[in-house]
Amino acid sequence: MTLIKKLLILYLSITASLQATRYAGDFELLGTSARAIGMGSAVVAVTSDPSAIYYNPALSVYHRRRAVLLMHSEDFSGLLNHNYLAISFPADRQAIGAALLHNGIPDIKLTALPHPDSPPGENNRPYVYKTVNANQVITYFSFARRLSTVWAVGGNAKIIYQELGGTGYCVGAGIDAGMHFTPIRTVDIGLCIRNLSTAPLFWSTGTREAIYPQLAIGLGKKFNLGRDYLLCAIQVEALLEDRQFHTNIGAEYSLRNVLFARLGVYRNNLSFGLGARFKNFHVDYGYASGTAPDARELGTPQQISGGVEF
Repeated sequence: MTLIKKLLILYLSITASLQATRYAGDFELLGTSARAIGMGSAVVAVTSDPSAIYYNPALSVYHRRRAVLLMHSEDFSGLLNHNYLAISFPADRQAIGAALLHNGIPDIKLTALPHPDSPPGENNRPYVYKTVNANQVITYFSFARRLSTVWAVGGNAKIIYQELGGTGYCVGAGIDAGMHFTPIRTVDIGLCIRNLSTAPLFWSTGTREAIYPQLAIGLGKKFNLGRDYLLCAIQVEALLEDRQFHTNIGAEYSLRNVLFARLGVYRNNLSFGLGARFKNFHVDYGYASGTAPDARELGTPQQISGGVEF
């Protein structure tokens, strides 16, 4: 097993210990949209596709049509498969939706020594005794409603499942809440509280953990430039358990609503992205130099997402 793979497994498996409660929800922080990644994840006020279920469920109510979004990335030098699939159904003043977020490390080889009481050597070489997988899955059920021409609210109920390389599995549940406010036409304010209920996780080993709330509040301003536009956004994240605060900023330039260029800063790390739209289809690419700041040794995440409205 390579050193990088060992580090990644350790990073994801931290949540399996009692002392690791503060990291229990880290697997939910990798993002679900290449557009958002390119903008430094500063999208709590300006998400415009079914990734809103993740970033701010209140924004789902502004979608003009039903929409599907698929995101895939192979993060950390290709060792981690990161996927997101979402669908949104807007109707009049409300919207419903569902999404699935998945992280997985396949084919983890566990090794042992034929003679565990002796040091490794020519006659005591490690062998693979078992191959396991690590998976983390969250299922979201979302609802949003427009309260007036300037206010909208939304929320998620979610089910959490994890299995970490043969060390056990856990199940849990949580609630997210979101709000959106448009004081003037080109200004958006968004708020999302993830795991508002302090999501509990129950492990098969008897350990119980909790994913603590995380708050994000953001501001977006669109500058219309004829048939083009420039969108600027800023977002402050608060990790309530350890009282950490992070500021993300992002910008998107749209050329005829067909080609898009994006730039951002996520937790002091540069990100950028590109996008293209053709009729009801769109595809996006995002690069972030620090999506998982505590695991930079494992490589730089890159994401591709695409979707369709119908």
